[in-house]
Parts: sequence; C-alpha cells; structure tokens
Amino acid sequence: MRKGSSGPSSIKLNIVPVKSPSSKEESKWSSHGFRGPQGAPRGLLRLYILHRIAGKPAHGYDILQEIDDKTEGSWRPGAGSIYPILKELVGEGYIRAESQRKAGTSQRVYHITPEGTRFLEEHRDIPQKIGRNWGAMRKIIIELIDPEQVPGVFASYLPGHFQFAREILETKGDKIPAGELRYMLKEYALNLEKQLDWTNRMLKRK
Repeated sequence: MRKGSSGPSSIKLNIVPVKSPSSKEESKWSSHGFRGPQGAPRGLLRLYILHRIAGKPAHGYDILQEIDDKTEGSWRPGAGSIYPILKELVGEGYIRAESQRKAGTSQRVYHITPEGTRFLEEHRDIPQKIGRNWGAMRKIIIELIDPEQVPGVFASYLPGHFQFAREILETKGDKIPAGELRYMLKEYALNLEKQLDWTNRMLKRK
C-alpha cells in the first residue's frame, strides 16, 4: 500500500474530479465524480471490484458480467474501465494476479491480498459516506431537473427507493441484532406515515 493514504474520514464523492493536494490515494478512491459509466463514480467501481475479489477470486470478465447482471444492464462498465483499475490495484498491493491457461489461452485470475483485506476493514464506512454525500447533493440535483422531467424522475425514483430499503434489510437483516432491526423498522414505518400525511395534504391542495 502506498504511503500517505488517507483515512476513512477524508473519503468523499464530488461532482467534478478534484486532485487532493495531500493524498494521491484519496483521489483514486473518491474524487472521480461522475466520470464513470452511466454516472457511477469511478471510486465506487474500484471499491466494488476490491470487495468482489475479496469474496471470491475472479477474472475481469466475471466482474463485468456480474455488474451487468446485478444492475439489470443499467451499469455497464467496459473493459477500458475495469482492467486499468485492476492493474492499479495490483500495483498498490491490494490484489494479486495469477495466470491460468484455459482453452489454450492465458487468463488472469485476481486474488485479494492481506493488504487489500486490511483496506476493506479500515474503510467499511465508505458505502455509508457515499449515501450521505449523494443525499447531501439532492438540492443541487433537484435544481438541475426541468419541470417537464419531474414526472419521469418521480416515477423512476420511488420504486428504487422502496426496493433499496427492502433489499438491504432482507439481505442483511439476519446479521443485525433483533432489537436494532426492530427499531429501524419502526423508524422506517414512522417516516412512511409522515410521507403519507404529506402526500394527502398535497392532494387536498390540488
């Protein structure tokens, strides 16, 4: 791992690429803004690649296919995005490449290293920071949306919002203490009630 890597508190996602004056590592993980495929930050792609390889060794093509499948084609990073990142991660010591011959051709399988495992452990809060940063930008995003686009944006946002809440609790809920999970669900129900109350008031005004 290179010297001078930043701690978890300095990781941010920005609208435009910004080079940190104090840390090259921070710029790689966090300051690539909206340059990634379909608006996904490049730092998010780096993080997912490392996370995926930590779970199971993989070819670059495996990762491409899994991202495409899991996002139902909404996010399709190409080989020109994946392989340079894999090369960077190898150079930084977070993963290692192992050549395998298959059907007469040589393929590289990528494995996590102890340094890569340590990085993931030390930066477990990155997804939470990503969510906070996206949420903090909502006023900017709303300002950029034209009024005629609102119906389409609203219709596409709502299903994704509710689906996210359901999937994260259905897939991770069994690893959360029962009391904490119950509290989260009660808070979620309270927020739904508030949204329903607001919706009914808006309908009466119209």
